[in-house]
Amino acid sequence: MIVRVHAGWLVPIAAPVLRHGWMDVDTARGDIVGVGAAEAPSERHADRLLDLSEAVILPGLVNAHTHLELSHLAGQVPPADSFVAWVRAMLAVRFGTPVAPGAVIGAAREAIAAMEATGTLGVGDIGNTDASVSPLAASSLWGVHFREALGLRPVDATRLLEETRLAVRRTHHTLCAAGNTRLSPSCAPHAPYSTSPDLIRGLAGGYEPARAVSSIHLAESTEELVFLATGQGPLRDLAADRGAWDGTWPTPGVGPVAYLAQLGVLHPGLLVVHGTQLRCEELQMLASTGATLVLCARSNRWVGAGVPPVSEVFASGGAVAIGTDSLASVADLNLFAELQTLRDLAPDVPARSLLRAATLGGARALGCDALGVLAPGATSRAVVRVPPPAVADVEEWLVAEASDTSDLRWLDDLL
Repeated sequence: MIVRVHAGWLVPIAAPVLRHGWMDVDTARGDIVGVGAAEAPSERHADRLLDLSEAVILPGLVNAHTHLELSHLAGQVPPADSFVAWVRAMLAVRFGTPVAPGAVIGAAREAIAAMEATGTLGVGDIGNTDASVSPLAASSLWGVHFREALGLRPVDATRLLEETRLAVRRTHHTLCAAGNTRLSPSCAPHAPYSTSPDLIRGLAGGYEPARAVSSIHLAESTEELVFLATGQGPLRDLAADRGAWDGTWPTPGVGPVAYLAQLGVLHPGLLVVHGTQLRCEELQMLASTGATLVLCARSNRWVGAGVPPVSEVFASGGAVAIGTDSLASVADLNLFAELQTLRDLAPDVPARSLLRAATLGGARALGCDALGVLAPGATSRAVVRVPPPAVADVEEWLVAEASDTSDLRWLDDLL
């Protein structure tokens, strides 16, 4: 059945906003088959009409970076003045008292439900365990589950690489057994300060060569810059305290982007997460590789790393996506709240650019072609919001004033 939806505003993302637009949805297939303006009606016959003339419709948002397996740490790790202080506090909580696996899985399931309730449809989830895989498989979310590995000692690289690949294959089997084709497994090195060069090289290409999607935390803190430049500082002390330092890690002596370039792992399928400490020339270098920079501004502030140079990031011309990080370092997984923070940090960045990063930017980074746009062939699971009366700029409202999502509905629930 074809349902023609009339909306007050359609936000296609890849095209300008349509005031009083229409969208044809094939409810049997669950995808969009036509989009247009009121003055350009479709020649296709519609079986039913749905009037949403007071609403704005936009694609589901994409949370390109989170750690659902850490959801049970919500409210347990307070904000810190420095990144390493926060990491130490998080590790003490995470590994200090045993938590039942069921509680970890249950917390991940609740976090996923909260994401769905606040307009998220795509996710790049990072995990060191399988805890979030089954909850993800049972959800409506699309995206990638990255199995993450870290290990700074070069001697451990071969073993850790094989263990990670086995874990990814296990995730693949779990998803297949659940009949889930919306999610894909991949792998990811944690960060340059926690992962040996060979392990980064082995994981940064992803799991499936055809997709080649991977992720890495990069340039998150000043402590990371010191460690990469000198091999010294609080991050070396942390590694030593946790038994991860044996003195054989080769100090790069360069900045984080230059280091990944030396390793030959910068490519269009790489999600580079945070970038809080990147300078303009590094942002331009990153943009030239086609890698996507994922901003997690609220988390950066929480962990004492500062905030990313948002205006400079968008000015660099590189691909940008948005994430929340985990509930260990942010109050919620609401991407509209994340957009509002970015708007506060960068009032000069066009609202359209921010919305694109929160939708199409993340969808492309994760290889999810059906997400991020309102266009023929895209999924019809789209977000419906109701702006205040006489709103002048609906895109600006969405990024600056729409963090309260109590009005939010999913289009396919209304069809």
